[in-house]
Amino acid sequence: MELDELKSAWAQYDKKLTENLKLNVELLKRMNLDKSSRETGRLLNYEIVTTIINGLFIIWIFIVTINHFYETKFLVSGIATIIIMLPYFLFSAIKSNMLLRIDYFNSSVLDLQKKMNLFNQKYLKFRKWEFGLVPLLAFAIIPITGLVVRNFDFDFLWERYCIGVLVSLVIGYPLAIWFYKNWYDKKIKNTQRFLKEIEKFESEG
Repeated sequence: MELDELKSAWAQYDKKLTENLKLNVELLKRMNLDKSSRETGRLLNYEIVTTIINGLFIIWIFIVTINHFYETKFLVSGIATIIIMLPYFLFSAIKSNMLLRIDYFNSSVLDLQKKMNLFNQKYLKFRKWEFGLVPLLAFAIIPITGLVVRNFDFDFLWERYCIGVLVSLVIGYPLAIWFYKNWYDKKIKNTQRFLKEIEKFESEG
């Protein structure tokens, strides 16, 4: 009788232990899912704000260009700036849309991983274009913004103009690379790592 009671007690303990382990695994999965969602949310907020800023900036440049359309150098500068800025606006809008379509509440981990991998591929592709367009943007934007911000005309100061472009690139590129590496890329890697851990929990369960 005592042996039967011992077996029964052990069975109950084993059942509770199994239930606790399952509960702990579910809690860990939920924690990682929440962490992944927060990281993605920060990326989404950044892209939405960037889209709005780029859109407003394009509108502002368009208005300034219209106001100075009678001066060829400012007309060319304004049109070139708008054309170069359009990809930045579109890239941010596309990334925002991709992040908005990631549903953490009604998607499997595999589906979330696929969407994040696709987003990362698009992001890396867009980033190459963004970096490649920076020199063109620097040359195009300075005349029209210099006129408006400081009422400055570069007609007879081409050396300063070129130096200004060079300095902006020397400062801007390292800052952009640092930002992408230490913030943006980190958010994506964290999201992928959290999802990978959830997949591991599920496979072990």
